[in-house]
Amino acid sequence: MDYKSTVAPYLNNIQIEEIVEDFRKEFWNNTVPVEIENIIEFKLNIEIIPIPGFLKLSNMDALITSNWRYIYVDNNEYSNERLYSRLRFSLAHEAGHLVMHKEIYSDFKIKTLEDYRKLYKDIPEKQYGYLEHQANKFASYLLIPRKVLAVEMEKELKDKYDPRFKKIDRLLLNSYLANPLSKKFGVSEEAVRIALNDIIS
Repeated sequence: MDYKSTVAPYLNNIQIEEIVEDFRKEFWNNTVPVEIENIIEFKLNIEIIPIPGFLKLSNMDALITSNWRYIYVDNNEYSNERLYSRLRFSLAHEAGHLVMHKEIYSDFKIKTLEDYRKLYKDIPEKQYGYLEHQANKFASYLLIPRKVLAVEMEKELKDKYDPRFKKIDRLLLNSYLANPLSKKFGVSEEAVRIALNDIIS
């Protein structure tokens, strides 16, 4: 394939969130944390293959093949509980490619890391950026449903913080809330901070 001619589909955040809601209705529900590993392995029938040193070799946390049969992940992240929230996001990201980019990604014919390296070398940077941004948004909306996040945020504020605390800078408040909420959603604090910034009113 001529990767230089790749054109990513246009999807805005509203469209991506709608796609995620359809996905959630089919494969999960509104409970958190979302068991993304189970969805991938048992509902999408994709095998997760841990590879020692994958992150160092590829500079990626995960890679899905174009036949949608395998997701390669770094063995250290897969087996290290402290890094598991990062891996969960990466798995959801790869599921996003399956759901949103199936046609274009199938044409990439990625089977190995070398195939991906060729894609990365040749694809226009802007088009690659669109694909990755969309997959990141998919993962964020899937693992951190915004309606559930808003409810959990209010619970956290009510239970642990003085009401006057709401009056401080919202970005600073989000950084305080990120730690406890990240545990509820099974994602990193950074992922929660980004999601909280989405629901700033």
